[in-house]
Amino acid sequence: MIMGIHQCNLIPWLPFFRKMHFSDKFCIMRFCQFEKNGWTNRFKVRDKWMTIPVKSAMEPIHYKEYVNGYRIGEVNIPLIYGFARMLGIDTNKVVLDTETFESGTERIIDICKKNGCNQYLTNPEAEDKYLESSKMEQAGIKIVEFKVSKDYNISLFEALEKWGIEGTSKMVRKKWTM
Repeated sequence: MIMGIHQCNLIPWLPFFRKMHFSDKFCIMRFCQFEKNGWTNRFKVRDKWMTIPVKSAMEPIHYKEYVNGYRIGEVNIPLIYGFARMLGIDTNKVVLDTETFESGTERIIDICKKNGCNQYLTNPEAEDKYLESSKMEQAGIKIVEFKVSKDYNISLFEALEKWGIEGTSKMVRKKWTM
């Protein structure tokens, strides 16, 4: 079984939903460090950034609040579920992470094992940034690279404008080969 893992971005791009669709289980990360200038509290449409300011504090996304007092997860996760359902993605396979002391590759291994997955779906750059392939191999988890073509590397809003809901849903499900 294939596991996909991703932070709870504000308005994820189309590749996020393709990764969700092609995963047997998909974990939305809440207990990870908030990344300043990342995608958790902002998104981009046609080269323009849309940002919801956050209260400053070094804490995991789960505890981090937007300036209006709502926690990031309280806003982002329902949006992700709603968009996924709109695109015809089975949200029953979505799980939320739990608080842990593990980080990096050890955390990914733990999430995969807890969900009965022996494959991890990730972008090709992961091994250069955070993923230790030798540890994954020792744990019996195969790394499956999820490459994204230029056609898919657009915001969800741009995809909906370009193809409509039905067309965007077809693009999300369009055959992908490992």
